[in-house]
Amino acid sequence: MQRLGPDRAVKNEWLWKGMELLGIDVFNIGGNDVGELQALGLALRKNGRFISANLLSAQSGDPLLDPYLIKTMSASASAPAFRVGFIGFASGNHSSKSEAEYRWENPSDSAGKWLPELREKCDYVIALACMPLGDAIQLAIDHKGIDMILNGFEHQSAMPPIKVSRSTIVYAEDEAKSLGELRFSLKLGRPAVQPLNHRLSRRVADDADMAAFMVKAKADISARQTEMALQTAQAHGHEHDHAHGHSHGSHQDHADSDFVTSQTCGTCHADAFQVWEGSAHAHAIDILIRERKEFDTQCVICHVTGSGQPGGFEDLYRTAHLANVQCEACHGQGREHSQQPTVVKMEPLGPNSCVTCHNPSNSPEFEFVSYWEAIKH
Repeated sequence: MQRLGPDRAVKNEWLWKGMELLGIDVFNIGGNDVGELQALGLALRKNGRFISANLLSAQSGDPLLDPYLIKTMSASASAPAFRVGFIGFASGNHSSKSEAEYRWENPSDSAGKWLPELREKCDYVIALACMPLGDAIQLAIDHKGIDMILNGFEHQSAMPPIKVSRSTIVYAEDEAKSLGELRFSLKLGRPAVQPLNHRLSRRVADDADMAAFMVKAKADISARQTEMALQTAQAHGHEHDHAHGHSHGSHQDHADSDFVTSQTCGTCHADAFQVWEGSAHAHAIDILIRERKEFDTQCVICHVTGSGQPGGFEDLYRTAHLANVQCEACHGQGREHSQQPTVVKMEPLGPNSCVTCHNPSNSPEFEFVSYWEAIKH
């Protein structure tokens, strides 16, 4: 479902500034991060913060970064020191302009090289991972020296911690919608670790400095994303005032697309159209406009129709007719059905049809039965 555009680079600039403001000490480099860090002018070198055990120099075969880092902490000045080792792994099925400079080794092979050494030096090993859940589980099965795998990968669904062999696998949720905490306690010299996930709802007060930073960040990101979308639209011969929801320069019947819009669906399905027209789905883009995120390709996916599909939503300058969650966002492209309604049937739907967007990250309160009551047709 993740379909990100070039506007991501704008967010990355502010994301890095925010992480610096937070004072984050250890960064595991994921597959997509290489090119993005280089675009920010950050050198991939050993600096005591970036880690990766399986990102190797193409020339020497040695790790480009520190394969692991060790942080020492204690509960008090008189308490014994406790050493936590962080080792980084990532799936490497990504490309970059500088790909000739490096290669990705199989994470399990890298783990076999570095884990025994790290295990000797510390009391607790945390693997920072950026890989599909199945790969993280296999890593835990193959290597008994990992106490915890803290994993995050491309909008993977939120999940509770799971125990696999010696390791506890904890999913690190993205999009800053929750704050993860690992709470350590020492019992008989052996650490017990409780992973906690704090949902950052509106009831959680903002830090004043970070709130001021976010005001600047959001304003700049929105302005630059809007300008990028406008330039793209102009290059394609479109002129548009997206606030008024109309688009000039495109075919009025949209014959080049298999999406026909809810207006077409409503000619036969009048009752269903009326239900949809009064629903939040019919006004989904308004939420993003209020938040000034209507050109954020990471956000629009769940607020429009056909994003990332041929003939689907591009942006509000070029394809305003496909804004909002219309019939075809759930039922599939409707042109063939509209032309042969008794021959071509639309896709059947059920609870699993909703959770692509109404997942625990975006809609933690989602429950199919009650939500369906509001839109059933």
